[in-house]
Amino acid sequence: MQKDQRLLDLAAFLLRSTEPISWREIQEQFSEDYRGSGDAAIRKFERDKAELLELGIPVRYLPGDDDLPAGYLVDRDDFYLPDLALPPEDLALLYVAGSAALASRSFPYARDLAHAMNKLSFAARAPGASEAAALAARALSTGEAGEAAPAAELVERLSRAVATRKRVRLVYAGAERRARTERDVDPYGLFQKGGAWFLTGWCHLRRDLRTFHLGRVEALTVNGTSPRTPDFVPRPGFSLGEVATRETWEFTVHPPIRCRVRLDPPVAPELRASFGPRARLSDDGAGLVAEVEATNAEGLVRHVLSLGDRAELLSPPRLRARAREILATLARGLA
Repeated sequence: MQKDQRLLDLAAFLLRSTEPISWREIQEQFSEDYRGSGDAAIRKFERDKAELLELGIPVRYLPGDDDLPAGYLVDRDDFYLPDLALPPEDLALLYVAGSAALASRSFPYARDLAHAMNKLSFAARAPGASEAAALAARALSTGEAGEAAPAAELVERLSRAVATRKRVRLVYAGAERRARTERDVDPYGLFQKGGAWFLTGWCHLRRDLRTFHLGRVEALTVNGTSPRTPDFVPRPGFSLGEVATRETWEFTVHPPIRCRVRLDPPVAPELRASFGPRARLSDDGAGLVAEVEATNAEGLVRHVLSLGDRAELLSPPRLRARAREILATLARGLA
């Protein structure tokens, strides 16, 4: 029997029983896999037990008492999810989304996702559940779920540093100065926005709270000394939610610059909302003017250009010149 199929059958066999199953009963059920009375069969079963635990299926041995015989069972309190009460079509969407994420090999926490799919499929008792569990088991047993793409691996390493509050050293390619710097950062949190991952934390080089685009992180080293001892305590009043909801031009790259952008009428609600809740809006007769405070001018320029002829950057003159420069470069490329 193939290994992934054996693991699934073993899990199903244990889950069907309401009482502990003896080693002899397991051998009888899996006579081709655990045959013989020597240590080899027991060691093979112990390896399978360890892999089931890695898949999120906690197999325990109970020594037995007056009420129950000695044997193996699945700890249902640790294993089962509460009743999700999801209709079949929603469960199908979950399986499809999870399978696609595993197949891409770029999803961070792929191993955790495989565990969750496995547990969900058993708990749901829905059509396709065993197939979803087989996919998750195969991804783990072949190492596919653990072979994360560089970006996903970076997210996982940083998430562990955030959880354990360990300082990291980044080699970072800045967007504004186009310079590569090495920085010691106390990682406060991670968030995703616009399809990209960001790290926010205290930058010891700039001596301020900074947000870093993970696509510009060229190297990462996590402080390995005293791994169980935190290196920092987050600054009082820090809110990851507040940072994650900032607009791109509100990331701290330089001192604040007051900027004005005219939006040509009629201004759709989504266009108005694209400048965020902190923009001051007024009508100058020619259109709606959005006034914002930018601490990442490059981000604002690119946002305005993405709106095409619906928006015009009015001030400051330096940013108007930067917008013209980008447009000229694009025109040369198209030519």
